[in-house]
Amino acid sequence: MSTREGSLEAPKRHPIDWKNPDFYNESTLHQELERVFDICHGCRRCVNLCTAFPRLFDLIDEGTTGEVDGVDKKKFWEVVDHCYLCDMCFMTKCPYVPPHEWNIDFPHLMLRAKAVKYNNNGTGFRDKLLSSTDAVGKLASIPVVVHAVNALNNTPAVRKAMDSMLGIHADRKLPEYASGRFRDTAKPDGSFAVVNGARAPGKVAIYATCYINYNEPGIGHDLLKILAHNEIPARLVEKEACCGMPKLELGDLKAVEALKNQNIPPLLKLAQEGYAILSAVPSCTLMYKQELPLLFPVDEAVQAVAAAMFDPFEYLALRNQDGLLKTDFKKPLGKVAYHVPCHQRVQNFGKKTRDILQLIPDTQITTVERCSGHDGTWGVKSEFFSDSMKIGRPVFRQMAESDPDFISSDCAIAARHIEQGMGGGKAQKLHPLTLLRMAYDMDNNDYSSAAKTISPASGSTEVDAKRSSAITRDNLLTLEAYAKIRQDFRTQVMAHKKSRKIALGENITLIFEDALTIRYQIQEMLHVEKIFQEDEIIHELDAYTPLIPDGHNWKATMMIEYPDPAVRAAQLAVLIGIEDTVWVRIGGHAPVYAIADEDLERENAEKTSSVHFLRFELTPAMIQDFRQGAALSMGIDHAAYHTSTKILDLDTRASLQNDLTTI
Repeated sequence: MSTREGSLEAPKRHPIDWKNPDFYNESTLHQELERVFDICHGCRRCVNLCTAFPRLFDLIDEGTTGEVDGVDKKKFWEVVDHCYLCDMCFMTKCPYVPPHEWNIDFPHLMLRAKAVKYNNNGTGFRDKLLSSTDAVGKLASIPVVVHAVNALNNTPAVRKAMDSMLGIHADRKLPEYASGRFRDTAKPDGSFAVVNGARAPGKVAIYATCYINYNEPGIGHDLLKILAHNEIPARLVEKEACCGMPKLELGDLKAVEALKNQNIPPLLKLAQEGYAILSAVPSCTLMYKQELPLLFPVDEAVQAVAAAMFDPFEYLALRNQDGLLKTDFKKPLGKVAYHVPCHQRVQNFGKKTRDILQLIPDTQITTVERCSGHDGTWGVKSEFFSDSMKIGRPVFRQMAESDPDFISSDCAIAARHIEQGMGGGKAQKLHPLTLLRMAYDMDNNDYSSAAKTISPASGSTEVDAKRSSAITRDNLLTLEAYAKIRQDFRTQVMAHKKSRKIALGENITLIFEDALTIRYQIQEMLHVEKIFQEDEIIHELDAYTPLIPDGHNWKATMMIEYPDPAVRAAQLAVLIGIEDTVWVRIGGHAPVYAIADEDLERENAEKTSSVHFLRFELTPAMIQDFRQGAALSMGIDHAAYHTSTKILDLDTRASLQNDLTTI
């Protein structure tokens, strides 16, 4: 009787019997490796998934017999090292997975081999370092340390040394560390009423993960904003450690158990209290939903936590099915190239991220469902970097084909890998949670897209952004992201400034500032000075944001301009005190004189500065009259420079009116 190929039944994972002494028996391991490799050799369906299978088939083809028995068993470890446990062979290709009688679970066989190797030989410094994500993150994100770490990770000479000494490839773009950790800065809102759905609980606990805590806390903040917008009460997990996935991939199962013992008690308490537990990193979610339940099949606490654990978009999709998700999206996203990461696919809940993003009007989602080839720490290692780029090549090509505005993946590491493989372009890399927050437009943070839209009405150059909105650390793009939109953004801001630039005589100009012009100044400063350190970014924010009008005033930069340096020097000596004589006048109201240079003194007994910062405080009556069409004039009453002008340009009046929100 022939053995059937494939099965009509769903694939089934068996518990991992890792505490059985025979699990670490190298002789029986090799017997199982030979059995499975022989079946794989006869099938070869997985040859295009990764480099583990091509390496196996090359070993067989180069062997003495052309079969598995002709391969030196020591070379089996080369196949094991090339496997990064993405699970795609089990999920998408192999026809012989359980319940088939051949019982092929290639990824978990590779896990057993890695565990045997670790048990027998331990591991080197590099792999210990890369798999200790929590410990390294805590150290690297210390404010005094983080700037040095990020600077070193971007220094070519240091990266070459890391390549030769540590085995971390010099060309791999590494994630930066944030000095403001997510758990230290997050402000979850638990004040909303709990509204449970038929499919998902109505309250959420956030398991932050090492990556969100130490590398990209903005993703966690965006998740909190989305939950708050949907009036879902949220809190943070009281205490957490690394999920254990990096140690699992290393084969250090005892370390996995130790981390499980730290994490499960606080998570179990939340599960018992009816919380949905959300993790924004697919590998971490998978660890709790699949790997720990298979490693600890009789641990009821582990099973309970698994049942309460959700991917964020899985949870949002369930809320949507219950009619409880808000779909009041205000901003289209344009073209989005979206990559489904392997460790999310393994969770078997479908393409929920894509489904939610497709709810956003005027948004086109191109979905790429293929392994990107990076996987956690595997693609960072010198010996596997080229393989990771080779595996990802089809993904890079497919992501670029639609000429997207954004590239995105639920796995932030995969997204960075894809961005590197695509080699630049206009597309901005953003996490799906960030895209969803932008579409809701809850706090008008998406100034990159705001900078792309000019109102055509009456030839106006008014950019579609709220002038008086505050600028926060979360509003700012990274240096890399800003570089991609810089030229377009600059063009729009320069057009916007034309209606806010007023000449007072031949040698003095006022440029009225707003949130857009100041945001541009900050991003330009960060770009030109290559500022990425957290404290220096905060310093720039502190210096510039006071120049944004607050609704009942105008704020302007005053430029004293004489082309000839000698003439300029002479005039600056004559014009001492001129900044205090600048005025604006609305209708029949008394002139309002500028409050100048509140941040620091810009003149001395010998000369004044060529640049001053001015504030004009307006009364409610002035604002109301200006909105109703009252005349606007400006001037200077200095003894050595006397001038005035009426502001008749409609675009200028409209732009300045946008600064005034309080009556």
